[in-house]
Amino acid sequence: RPIEREGLLFPTDSLVRYLGLPDGEPDAVLAVCDTKDRGEDYFCCPIFYQYGNNFYLEDVVYDNSLPEAVMPRIANKFIQHKVKQCRFESNSAGGRIATEVDRMVHDRGGFTKISTKYTTQNKETKILVNADFVKQYVLFKDESKCNQEYLRFLRDLTGYTHMGKNRHDDAPDAVTMFAEY
Repeated sequence: RPIEREGLLFPTDSLVRYLGLPDGEPDAVLAVCDTKDRGEDYFCCPIFYQYGNNFYLEDVVYDNSLPEAVMPRIANKFIQHKVKQCRFESNSAGGRIATEVDRMVHDRGGFTKISTKYTTQNKETKILVNADFVKQYVLFKDESKCNQEYLRFLRDLTGYTHMGKNRHDDAPDAVTMFAEY
């Protein structure tokens, strides 16, 4: 898949990487979820472990399957990582999906405070304005520690350009949504 190198907003060498989480319990475990309804978009739900001012992107659901298939995966990840808070984008089907994931988490004995936010902001502007926060405070797994889903997420993040068309902007949209959260 050819990538236009000029205008890359998150080039691979600009991302801070980690091999393992710091010792001790995280200060918080947080997530955001950029949902989809139908089409080629991806559900993008990164999960962050906060240690001080740093946010380690420890896991991600990055899946373009139908909502019915992805919602249980997200609920399971919230329980697995003990996510305390998550913000869902409530545009389109997001509000319904947030309600359904919340029900699934609680039915399975987990607890995640799920909130929603409707976004009217221009997506490209949001990504551009928040890119520096992501590059400074978000740490990404070393590629040797990533599963295929995380690698697909990184591919779309590092391939995003602000100077042309992007086939998939879900990864940069989600990490900048987290920066605003």
